[in-house]
Amino acid sequence: MSKSGARTTWLAFAGLALLALVADRLRARVTERVAHLHDTADVYPLPAPEQLKVAAIGYDDAIASILWVSLLYQYGDHVGKNRPFPYATAYARTILHLDPNFRQVYRFVSTFVTMQSKAPELREIVEVRELMERGLEEHPSDPDVWGAYASFMMFEAIPTLPDDQKKRWRLLGAGAAQRAVELGYRIDSLGYTGALFLERNGYRDLAIAQLRRSYAIAPDEATRTKILRKLERLQAANVADSLARDYETFHGRWAVEAPFVTESVFTLIGPKRDVGACAGKVAVEPSCAIDFRGLAGEAGAAGSPPVR
Repeated sequence: MSKSGARTTWLAFAGLALLALVADRLRARVTERVAHLHDTADVYPLPAPEQLKVAAIGYDDAIASILWVSLLYQYGDHVGKNRPFPYATAYARTILHLDPNFRQVYRFVSTFVTMQSKAPELREIVEVRELMERGLEEHPSDPDVWGAYASFMMFEAIPTLPDDQKKRWRLLGAGAAQRAVELGYRIDSLGYTGALFLERNGYRDLAIAQLRRSYAIAPDEATRTKILRKLERLQAANVADSLARDYETFHGRWAVEAPFVTESVFTLIGPKRDVGACAGKVAVEPSCAIDFRGLAGEAGAAGSPPVR
C-alpha cells in the first residue's frame, strides 16, 4: 500500500472515531434532556360515541370491554405519574353508549373522577351523578350500584359542592344507602351511616324510621346493639323497646317453628299458620299473617328519604 493510501485509511479511521465521540456526547446530552421531559397534556383519542358505535359494526360489547381495559390502564398510569386524568367521564359515556348495562362503569366512575392528583370540577361531579343515576335505572336491584351511588352522594362529591347543595346531596345519599343495604350491600353499616346524616340534618323521624329498617336486616348482635343505643340517644326509647321485643318474638318463633333453617330462610318462608282456620282470613287476622311485617309496627310511618 502506498503512503498516500495509508494516510487516507488512517484519516478515515480518525474521522470515524471523532464522529463516534461526538455522537456519544450528543447522545448523553439528549438522554439527559429526555429524562427531564414529562407529559403535560392529554389528547382524547376517541371519536364521538355515535360514530364509534357505527365503526363497531355490531361488536358493541367487545369494543366496550376493550375501552374499559384502556380506561383502567389510562387511569392507573396517570395516577402513578401524579397527573390529572380529565377524560374519565368521556370514556365512561362512550362505554355506556355501546353497552348501557356495563355495571362496572356505574360502580367505579366516581373513583376515576374524585381519586386523582387534583380536585375535580363541579361540572365533572354533576356529570358523574348523571351517569350513576342512569345506573340506578339500568340496575334497580343491584346493591353495588346503589352502594356506589350512596357513597358518592354522601362522601366523595361533598368537598366539591357549594355549601348550599351539600345537605340535599347527603339526604339523597342517605336514602340510597338504606336501599343498598336492603338489597344486600356488603357494607351493612352504610344504612346506619345514612341515618346519622339524616339526624344531623334535622330529619329525626326519617332517621328513626331508617334505623328501624336497618335493625330488621342487621347481620349480627353488635350491629343491633349499636342501632338500639342510637335510637335511645334520639329519645326514641319506645321504638328501641319495641324493636327488641319484636326481635325476641321473631327468634322465639324461629326456634319453635323452624329451627332447622337459617334466619334468612325463616324470614322468607314466613310464620307457621293453621291452613284450615285461616281460610279466607290470610293477611286479615294477625294469626294468619303470611310474613313478619306485623312485628315492624309503624316502621315505615315516617316514610323514606328520597334517593334521587
